[in-house]
Amino acid sequence: MAIDASTVILAARNSTNNIVFSNFDPKYTSWESPIPCPWQGSSSPKWSDYLLCGWKGILDFEKSEQFGISFLLYGTIPPSSGLSSSSSLVCVSALATLCLIVQGDPFQHISRENFAHLCAKSEPLIGTLSGGMDQAAEVLASEGTALRIDFNPLRSKNIELPENAVFVVVHSNTELNKGATSHYNERVIEGRIVAQILKREFSLSTPSFRLKDIQTLSGKSFEEILKIVEEIIPEELTKDQVIELIGNDKLEECLTENTRKFTNFKLRSRARHVFSEAHRVELFESACESKDIKQMGVLMNASHRSCAIDYECSCEELDAICELYTKHGALGARLTGAGWGGCAVVLMAADDVANIEKLPSLFVSKPGQGIRVHRF
Repeated sequence: MAIDASTVILAARNSTNNIVFSNFDPKYTSWESPIPCPWQGSSSPKWSDYLLCGWKGILDFEKSEQFGISFLLYGTIPPSSGLSSSSSLVCVSALATLCLIVQGDPFQHISRENFAHLCAKSEPLIGTLSGGMDQAAEVLASEGTALRIDFNPLRSKNIELPENAVFVVVHSNTELNKGATSHYNERVIEGRIVAQILKREFSLSTPSFRLKDIQTLSGKSFEEILKIVEEIIPEELTKDQVIELIGNDKLEECLTENTRKFTNFKLRSRARHVFSEAHRVELFESACESKDIKQMGVLMNASHRSCAIDYECSCEELDAICELYTKHGALGARLTGAGWGGCAVVLMAADDVANIEKLPSLFVSKPGQGIRVHRF
């Protein structure tokens, strides 16, 4: 779901033949470049690189020449918090650039689904192997509902939440910039290696690395695929062992330029998390539809345990937050975003919010509206 915190960009063409990025927050230095700007990406992104990522994605999509632009950015999403602040920069920059190229409603020119997909596919320019969920939530969300997101093709479904469900966002005071760390990309590569092993096991010729696609094509239920994972997927392999198992060519298909340095891979526990988390999504949707807020909390707690133990993307501070809030009446709590710091999302019954008034929190939110444009 989208949240009340937001990223806002004021955009206009300028006559200086320069690209100018400014930020209301003085700790972020303004950035400027004459056109043509030679930017082709960054492996250690600064705030301006995220804007350039969205800008370049749209220019390439529209086959547009560069032109002078001025962006002024203001945001209330805490950086490196797991609340998709970096993806929001890409999305608002892309939308602002598009609005300076086309007239009228930009989503009459490109569908929201295709726009979200374009933003996600642009993020490798800043070193992130994004799966696309952050961008989809930011672009497709509707006020008052959660969003079920599926991929290939990207599609979404609004999910009504129980009226008494309230979400509290709590910062762990530990920040991890996923664009500046290998942890996030390492999990992506481990999932791809598992996909290669399962494709060989099921004699599948699909080019997809998505474990959901592999499960669907194999015709296996969640229970069946989890059993197979336990039986045939090794827990941990070195790079040489992976090559011995699937071949160097198949490993090369999994890697990207900035992930070739990886030498060890955890596989079974990563696959167990991905498949079990996908199953929890199905169960969570059912719990929402039946207004079973307690079951929603049970599933959130199970999700966090899986993130912490199998995917190893939590941290001591996030674990402590989840434990603290559940002790004070929360129905469920889990980390949000890439993990390794940032925020936890806590599910409360509205009548119980008073129980946590003295506990630290960032804000309380109902589901918010996705990205939109105001022309003036």
